[in-house]
Amino acid sequence: GQPGRTLDVVAAKAAVEAADGPVTVPISSTAPNMSDADFKALIFRDVLGSASSTFSTSNKNRTANVKLAAQFCNNVVLMPGDVFSFNGVVGERTQAMGYKPAPTYEGGKTVYTYGGGICQVSSTLYYCTLLANLEIPQRLAHRYATAYMPYGMDATVSWGGPDYQFTNNTDYPIRIYKSTNKRIIIS
Repeated sequence: GQPGRTLDVVAAKAAVEAADGPVTVPISSTAPNMSDADFKALIFRDVLGSASSTFSTSNKNRTANVKLAAQFCNNVVLMPGDVFSFNGVVGERTQAMGYKPAPTYEGGKTVYTYGGGICQVSSTLYYCTLLANLEIPQRLAHRYATAYMPYGMDATVSWGGPDYQFTNNTDYPIRIYKSTNKRIIIS
C-alpha cells in the first residue's frame, strides 16, 4: 500500500558508461498495485479449518492457562513454508509468563504444574490443522483418551518435551485466530 521506487537499470548503466564524473541515477516513483484496504479485504478471507473444544471453568487456574495459551496463539501469521511451534509460541510455562499451577498427568499420576491444561489448546489447534489439510511434522498423542477432543485427535505438549508443530504448506499467508466462543480458526 506504499509508493515505491524503481531504478531503470539500462538507463543507469548507460549514464555511468557515458559519464566522466558524478552521475545522477534515474529513479522513478511507482504506485502500489493495490491499497492497504484492498489487500486486507483479500488476505485471510477463507476459513481453511475451524475447531472448538469445551471445558469446565470449575478449575480457575486451568481455565486461566487455557485462555493464556490460546491468546499467545491468537493472530499468529505464518508465511508459506513457515513452521509453527506450539512450545515456541506459548513459551515456557512459568509463573513469570502468567501460567498458574493446574493438574497435569505425569507418569500416570495427577500432579500440579504451571501451565496445566494447555494441551487442550494444542489439541484443538491440531484438530483444526487436520481439517485445514496442513502439513504436521511433529505431534504426539496423549497416552489416554482426553475428554475434550475425539479419540486420537489430541496433541500433547510439554516444555522441554513433546512439541506440536505444523507447516504452512499453502502458497499464501495463513493466520491462527482464536474467537471468543472457544473456537480456533485458521484462515
